[in-house]
Amino acid sequence: MGFKMNSAALLVTRACAEMRQLTAAMKADQNTLNGLSGIGDLMLTCFGPASRNRSVGVRLGKGEKLQAILDSMGEVAEGVPTAGATLSIIVCDLTG
Repeated sequence: MGFKMNSAALLVTRACAEMRQLTAAMKADQNTLNGLSGIGDLMLTCFGPASRNRSVGVRLGKGEKLQAILDSMGEVAEGVPTAGATLSIIVCDLTG
């Protein structure tokens, strides 16, 4: 979308909060977020030019339709199918 680093920092910070929310909902060890499988993977996804998930997000931000993006990719962006599952876990936790 053409935003600068301040906006990127805002989105990454929000992602960290959502990751904490998800681990709490799953009763997972919050310390897991501090390692490679948590913050490390998030940084790679957000800032790595080869990240398939980042590529999908950038293209969505430019206004492309999700199905068109997926149809044009020769690889799987695993974050796409897991986004719905993640949301379901969080919503179930919030609603009891």
